[in-house]
Amino acid sequence: MSRVLVLRAREDAARTAETLRAMGHEPVLSPVLEIAPTGAAIPPGPYDAVLASSAKGLDCAGADARAFQSLPFHAVGAKTAAAARALGWRPDIVAGAAESILPLLLGRYTYSVNFLYLAGRDRQPTLEAGLRAGGHRITTVTVYEARAAEALTEAARAAIEAGSIAVALHYSRRSVDIFLRLVDAAGLAQHLRTMRHAALSNEVAAPLRAVGLSPVVAEKPDEAGLLEAAKCALA
Repeated sequence: MSRVLVLRAREDAARTAETLRAMGHEPVLSPVLEIAPTGAAIPPGPYDAVLASSAKGLDCAGADARAFQSLPFHAVGAKTAAAARALGWRPDIVAGAAESILPLLLGRYTYSVNFLYLAGRDRQPTLEAGLRAGGHRITTVTVYEARAAEALTEAARAAIEAGSIAVALHYSRRSVDIFLRLVDAAGLAQHLRTMRHAALSNEVAAPLRAVGLSPVVAEKPDEAGLLEAAKCALA
């Protein structure tokens, strides 16, 4: 049984932990980010379609967003789409990444429209910039933010110090930056090389490489891909 360090937000980490246990691994949880609603109000519109790149966008928008459920809904990620269905939305265009959904949206909307984008504070500009470049309006409402943790969990700190973590799972560049900072603050930076690292993408892997680590990068930027990368790292 390998011990796997899971660094994502608490609710997501709990789901990942279940998957890891089913695979025969022991998860060690240390959320470096905590998701919190911003309380931002959604302007009344009018809008032609709704976008979300995370299930958290729908969760944190709450009842305000449901006023727009009659509009076409487009989701980045299968998990976002599944969460939308559970809340009564009917996802139309679904793709795994902003880069893949953008051409689909531009192909569907050949005339100028106004998108309502339920977004997080820390995000890549790809979707917004691409839609505006295509002649569309996009009203972005920052409905949630990811707040940095102040320390590693005691379980994670002890496991890293003991050298018992086999592989760490890294989901975002920001979470890697926070993790490295917390490890350094705890005086554990020298232990980073005693574990393997799996990263969701090359973007996520960049700060790990910058400190001399060699993460295995997922072939597909989703959790299944990341877990497969972790499997390769452990091989």
